[in-house]
Amino acid sequence: MSPTSRNAFLDQHFPLRLSRYEETDMVRFTTLFFALSLLVAGCVAIPSENEAAGYTRSIVQDAIRYYDRNGRDAAVEYYSSEESVHGQWYVFIVDADGYTIASPNADMIGRDPALRVDASGYFYGDDLMGATGAGRWISYVFRHPETGENARKHTWVVRHDGLLFASGFYPDE
Repeated sequence: MSPTSRNAFLDQHFPLRLSRYEETDMVRFTTLFFALSLLVAGCVAIPSENEAAGYTRSIVQDAIRYYDRNGRDAAVEYYSSEESVHGQWYVFIVDADGYTIASPNADMIGRDPALRVDASGYFYGDDLMGATGAGRWISYVFRHPETGENARKHTWVVRHDGLLFASGFYPDE
Protein backbone atom coordinates (compact mmCIF):
# COMPACT_ATOMS: atom_id res chain seq x y z
CA MET A 1 0.00 0.00 0.00
CA SER A 2 1.33 3.41 -0.85
CA PRO A 3 2.18 5.81 1.97
CA THR A 4 -0.27 8.32 0.50
CA SER A 5 -3.30 6.07 0.85
CA ARG A 6 -5.99 7.02 3.37
CA ASN A 7 -5.12 4.26 5.80
CA ALA A 8 -1.37 4.49 5.50
CA PHE A 9 -0.97 5.40 9.15
CA LEU A 10 -2.95 2.38 10.24
CA ASP A 11 -0.88 0.12 8.03
CA GLN A 12 2.32 1.09 9.83
CA HIS A 13 3.54 -1.27 12.50
CA PHE A 14 5.11 0.27 15.56
CA PRO A 15 6.93 -2.16 17.75
CA LEU A 16 5.94 -1.79 21.37
CA ARG A 17 8.57 -3.30 23.52
CA LEU A 18 7.58 -3.42 27.16
CA SER A 19 9.06 -5.52 29.84
CA ARG A 20 6.77 -7.94 31.62
CA TYR A 21 6.63 -5.53 34.61
CA GLU A 22 5.87 -2.49 32.46
CA GLU A 23 3.09 -4.38 30.71
CA THR A 24 1.58 -5.43 34.06
CA ASP A 25 1.76 -1.84 35.31
CA MET A 26 0.08 -0.57 32.16
CA VAL A 27 -2.75 -3.10 32.51
CA ARG A 28 -3.21 -2.16 36.18
CA PHE A 29 -3.23 1.55 35.39
CA THR A 30 -5.73 1.13 32.54
CA THR A 31 -8.01 -1.04 34.68
CA LEU A 32 -7.84 1.41 37.58
CA PHE A 33 -8.50 4.37 35.27
CA PHE A 34 -11.63 2.78 33.78
CA ALA A 35 -12.89 1.57 37.17
CA LEU A 36 -12.54 5.07 38.64
CA SER A 37 -14.20 6.60 35.58
CA LEU A 38 -17.21 4.33 36.03
CA LEU A 39 -17.35 5.06 39.74
CA VAL A 40 -17.26 8.83 39.25
CA ALA A 41 -19.83 8.67 36.45
CA GLY A 42 -22.18 6.67 38.68
CA CYS A 43 -21.91 8.96 41.69
CA VAL A 44 -24.68 11.45 42.22
CA ALA A 45 -24.58 13.80 45.16
CA ILE A 46 -27.64 13.32 47.34
CA PRO A 47 -28.65 16.62 48.94
CA SER A 48 -28.85 16.74 52.73
CA GLU A 49 -31.83 18.00 54.73
CA ASN A 50 -29.87 21.26 55.19
CA GLU A 51 -30.30 21.80 51.45
CA ALA A 52 -34.12 21.72 51.71
CA ALA A 53 -35.04 22.40 48.07
CA GLY A 54 -32.65 19.80 46.67
CA TYR A 55 -33.60 17.29 49.35
CA THR A 56 -37.31 17.80 48.56
CA ARG A 57 -36.72 17.25 44.85
CA SER A 58 -34.75 14.07 45.58
CA ILE A 59 -37.56 12.70 47.78
CA VAL A 60 -40.06 13.22 44.96
CA GLN A 61 -37.70 11.54 42.50
CA ASP A 62 -37.28 8.62 44.91
CA ALA A 63 -41.08 8.30 45.13
CA ILE A 64 -41.35 8.16 41.34
CA ARG A 65 -38.66 5.46 41.22
CA TYR A 66 -40.49 3.53 43.95
CA TYR A 67 -43.73 3.79 41.94
CA ASP A 68 -42.01 2.63 38.73
CA ARG A 69 -40.34 -0.32 40.50
CA ASN A 70 -43.19 -1.49 42.73
CA GLY A 71 -46.38 -0.28 41.04
CA ARG A 72 -49.21 2.03 41.95
CA ASP A 73 -50.76 -0.02 44.76
CA ALA A 74 -47.46 -0.47 46.59
CA ALA A 75 -46.59 3.23 46.20
CA VAL A 76 -49.99 4.33 47.50
CA GLU A 77 -49.70 1.98 50.46
CA TYR A 78 -46.15 3.03 51.35
CA TYR A 79 -46.68 6.79 50.98
CA SER A 80 -49.86 6.54 53.05
CA SER A 81 -47.86 5.10 55.97
CA GLU A 82 -46.00 6.85 58.78
CA GLU A 83 -42.94 4.86 57.72
CA SER A 84 -42.57 7.15 54.68
CA VAL A 85 -42.34 10.35 56.80
CA HIS A 86 -38.89 11.89 57.37
CA GLY A 87 -39.25 14.82 59.76
CA GLN A 88 -41.14 17.54 57.92
CA TRP A 89 -40.84 15.64 54.63
CA TYR A 90 -43.48 13.30 53.30
CA VAL A 91 -44.73 12.46 49.82
CA PHE A 92 -48.32 12.78 48.73
CA ILE A 93 -49.74 11.49 45.47
CA VAL A 94 -52.65 13.07 43.60
CA ASP A 95 -54.63 11.46 40.78
CA ALA A 96 -55.51 13.08 37.44
CA ASP A 97 -58.78 14.45 38.86
CA GLY A 98 -57.03 16.21 41.73
CA TYR A 99 -57.94 13.77 44.50
CA THR A 100 -55.21 12.80 46.95
CA ILE A 101 -54.72 9.03 46.78
CA ALA A 102 -51.69 8.76 49.09
CA SER A 103 -50.69 10.76 52.14
CA PRO A 104 -49.51 9.82 55.63
CA ASN A 105 -52.30 12.13 56.85
CA ALA A 106 -55.40 9.95 56.39
CA ASP A 107 -57.65 13.06 56.52
CA MET A 108 -56.15 14.22 53.21
CA ILE A 109 -56.88 11.01 51.24
CA GLY A 110 -59.85 11.44 48.91
CA ARG A 111 -60.01 15.16 49.66
CA ASP A 112 -62.11 17.20 47.25
CA PRO A 113 -59.79 19.19 44.94
CA ALA A 114 -62.05 22.23 45.35
CA LEU A 115 -60.88 22.39 48.98
CA ARG A 116 -57.25 23.08 48.11
CA VAL A 117 -57.41 26.48 49.78
CA ASP A 118 -54.64 27.38 52.20
CA ALA A 119 -54.94 29.02 55.62
CA SER A 120 -54.67 32.48 54.04
CA GLY A 121 -57.55 31.79 51.62
CA TYR A 122 -55.36 31.20 48.55
CA PHE A 123 -56.62 28.48 46.17
CA TYR A 124 -53.50 26.51 45.25
CA GLY A 125 -55.26 23.62 43.48
CA ASP A 126 -54.66 25.07 40.01
CA ASP A 127 -50.97 25.54 40.80
CA LEU A 128 -50.73 21.91 41.90
CA MET A 129 -52.62 20.51 38.91
CA GLY A 130 -50.52 22.62 36.51
CA ALA A 131 -47.36 20.63 37.25
CA THR A 132 -45.61 18.94 34.34
CA GLY A 133 -43.10 16.12 33.96
CA ALA A 134 -40.35 18.70 34.41
CA GLY A 135 -41.79 19.62 37.81
CA ARG A 136 -42.70 22.93 39.39
CA TRP A 137 -42.59 24.69 42.74
CA ILE A 138 -45.78 25.90 44.38
CA SER A 139 -46.17 27.75 47.69
CA TYR A 140 -49.05 27.95 50.14
CA VAL A 141 -49.73 28.17 53.87
CA PHE A 142 -50.27 24.78 55.51
CA ARG A 143 -50.24 23.17 58.96
CA HIS A 144 -46.69 22.20 59.86
CA PRO A 145 -46.69 18.47 60.78
CA GLU A 146 -44.21 18.91 63.64
CA THR A 147 -45.35 22.21 65.21
CA GLY A 148 -49.05 22.15 64.34
CA GLU A 149 -48.75 25.85 63.41
CA ASN A 150 -49.70 27.33 60.03
CA ALA A 151 -46.57 28.13 58.04
CA ARG A 152 -45.46 28.88 54.48
CA LYS A 153 -44.70 25.64 52.64
CA HIS A 154 -42.80 25.23 49.36
CA THR A 155 -43.82 22.09 47.49
CA TRP A 156 -42.13 20.40 44.53
CA VAL A 157 -44.65 18.67 42.26
CA VAL A 158 -43.91 16.35 39.31
CA ARG A 159 -46.46 14.83 36.94
CA HIS A 160 -45.61 11.21 36.16
CA ASP A 161 -47.73 8.51 34.55
CA GLY A 162 -50.90 10.58 35.01
CA LEU A 163 -50.26 11.17 38.73
CA LEU A 164 -48.78 14.05 40.69
CA PHE A 165 -45.96 13.24 43.10
CA ALA A 166 -45.24 15.99 45.61
CA SER A 167 -43.34 16.83 48.76
CA GLY A 168 -42.59 20.12 50.44
CA PHE A 169 -40.63 21.89 53.12
CA TYR A 170 -41.08 24.77 55.52
CA PRO A 171 -38.27 27.28 54.86
CA ASP A 172 -38.11 28.70 58.38
CA GLU A 173 -36.96 25.40 59.79
